[in-house]
Parts: sequence; structure tokens; C-alpha cells
Amino acid sequence: MAFVTTEINYIWKEYHDQLLDFIRKRVKDDADADDILQEVFIKILSKVDTLKDSDKLKNWLYQITRNTINDHYRLQQKGKNIEEPFDLQEEDADENTSMKAAESWIGLYIDGLPDNYREAVIMSELKGYSIADIAKNLDLSYTNARARVHRGRQALKKNLTDCCTFHVDVYGNIIDYHANQPVCKKC
Repeated sequence: MAFVTTEINYIWKEYHDQLLDFIRKRVKDDADADDILQEVFIKILSKVDTLKDSDKLKNWLYQITRNTINDHYRLQQKGKNIEEPFDLQEEDADENTSMKAAESWIGLYIDGLPDNYREAVIMSELKGYSIADIAKNLDLSYTNARARVHRGRQALKKNLTDCCTFHVDVYGNIIDYHANQPVCKKC
């Protein structure tokens, strides 16, 4: 039981705010969102021992949260004459808006990279060049081209994470982000 309590405390500290934000984007009423979050943590408490791979914790938490939101809407619709239950695929469009917003200003961060890294990142990430093609176009060895792309990605990631806190799904898509004020001025 002590292990489960420790695990729940960790989950609460690490994921409470993220899950609440996730729920509030899908539920209009803040009181309902708080109730749903409470249900989510009750489910987590009752099922945490069934999680076999701790590397999949975040995915597992979000799946429980999605299902609980779905249950909330099903209960709301019970007795109403609606053919379709709440569709989470519609809500995925909201997640895509965060990704599109980030894509709209990410170019500013790429432009802020040092010249040698900027060229390598643009060729690799935006133009889809292979490392061999980058090496040929920039007149570098394969190893040096690979290092530039890697270092450019690291510099870009650092600049982005200094600016914002990102929440991503299992595929690496940005589902939400929050600006770290006053550092972030671009997004």
C-alpha cells in the first residue's frame, strides 16, 4: 500500500495541472472539470497496480482521462435523443490547433539559430534532405553534417523549452503549451 500511495502522490504532483488543463479544454464548466479530475484520480488509484510498463504512464493517464470525459458526456446525454456519443476525434482538432499555432512561430526560432545549424536544420526538417544530401550540399563529411543537424535540433529544442512548456501526445504532436513569462515573446 505504501508503494501505491507514493505512486499516486507522484502522479498527483506531476500530472494534476496537465490533466486539469486537458479536461477544461473539453468541458465548459469548471466544476464539472474538477469533478471529472477527481473521478480520474479515483480510477487511477483503483487501477495503478494494473499498469505494467511505467514508461507508458502518461499515455495511460490521458487514456483514463479521455474515457472519463467520454463517460461524463454519455451520462449528460442519457435520456436525450442523440445518436452519437461525445466524439473525441472532434476534440483532436483542438489539439491540432496547438500544433498549428506552434508551427506558425517556430520559424522565428529556426531563424535565431547560428548560420551553420540553421542551414542544417532547415535542410533536414523542413526540406526533408537526408544527412548524406546535407553533407554534399554543405560540403561536409557525413559525420559533421549529422552532428550539425543534431546540435541544431538541440539548440532549437532548448530555445523552445526556455520559452514554453509543451505537452505532447504519444506521437510527439503538441497538444498544449504555456508561455514561460517573461522569457517568451515570440509565441
